Amino acid sequence: MSNEIIINNKPCELMKPYKNPKYGTRNILTDSTWEYVALFLKRRKTAGSADALFYWKQAQSFYQASKALPDSASPLNSYYCILNASKALLRYHNIGEENLTNHGLSSVRNSEEINLKKSETAIKGAGVLIELSKYFECNLQPQHYCIYDLMYNIPCVHRAFCITYSKPEIFIPISNPKFVKNKDSKVWISFIVQDRYASSKMLASLPTKFEKDQSFTDKCVIRMKKRIKWDIHTDIEERKRLLCNYHQNARKYLYYIHSTSKLWYIKRVVNTNNNQLQDISSAVLIFAVFHWLSELVRYQPKVFNKYMSSKQNWLLHEFINKALDQFVDEISSEITGEDTMCTGFRKM
Repeated sequence: MSNEIIINNKPCELMKPYKNPKYGTRNILTDSTWEYVALFLKRRKTAGSADALFYWKQAQSFYQASKALPDSASPLNSYYCILNASKALLRYHNIGEENLTNHGLSSVRNSEEINLKKSETAIKGAGVLIELSKYFECNLQPQHYCIYDLMYNIPCVHRAFCITYSKPEIFIPISNPKFVKNKDSKVWISFIVQDRYASSKMLASLPTKFEKDQSFTDKCVIRMKKRIKWDIHTDIEERKRLLCNYHQNARKYLYYIHSTSKLWYIKRVVNTNNNQLQDISSAVLIFAVFHWLSELVRYQPKVFNKYMSSKQNWLLHEFINKALDQFVDEISSEITGEDTMCTGFRKM
């Protein structure tokens, strides 16, 4: 029998931030994540927060310009929004200041064929993207990466990708990801897998750090094998620190899609030709793909136009219109350590 972990009368569910989530705080409801994060940064007195605020406001301006433009022009502004939002995060955490003058990647214009499988981007050894990947503890190697492979590993456009290319899904929807403890005060993360994804084949492809909880017979509950001790006699701040470290280990395998509700997924381990992307953060992948798109729009607009007349146009349209908001939401969470959600009205 297990019980939920409670801090400040709030059950501890999985939070969006990869690092330093503020467990015990309530969700932030706001109509403008941009303004909330700007006000948050204005209150900070840490070194780098002033620079972070400057980059954040620049990113907001690029975001607003991007949303006012059609698909044929918006990727350029979207990319600079992403670049400056990344700089805001890195400067706030005082990471890699000396490497923020370089982007960390370059375009590869070796083909004008309209085929994502033959389109590539070149990741460099230093720059903003590399520092961002280090923040998320990604093992992103300096080499050429195929755009097709990058997009296959991005959750917010995964369904569009799989439909476009008739590929199997690698992100399994999960619900109610939370921290629970048993009578011995051992804590782990637990979540439910929907019945349609609970086949033995699907479950066999989960990361090896997870297992099925056999104590449940009426639903498919998955838990992380690793445990931590939740000693109520230990100072609450020390317990929060332990929980945050444990959370960070779990978040390497769990992804969310930005929405009006929390949509969580676990990524399957499958044998593909892009296994080097298995544990890469979606924010890092979005950064790389938007750079490629921005280069097309800027230097090869005719090639971009051909893409938007091909079978891949819906996938690219979905990426342009969804991935930017996903990226901004992820970076916002990493800066504040909080879950921000859109305001709404409770149903009566």
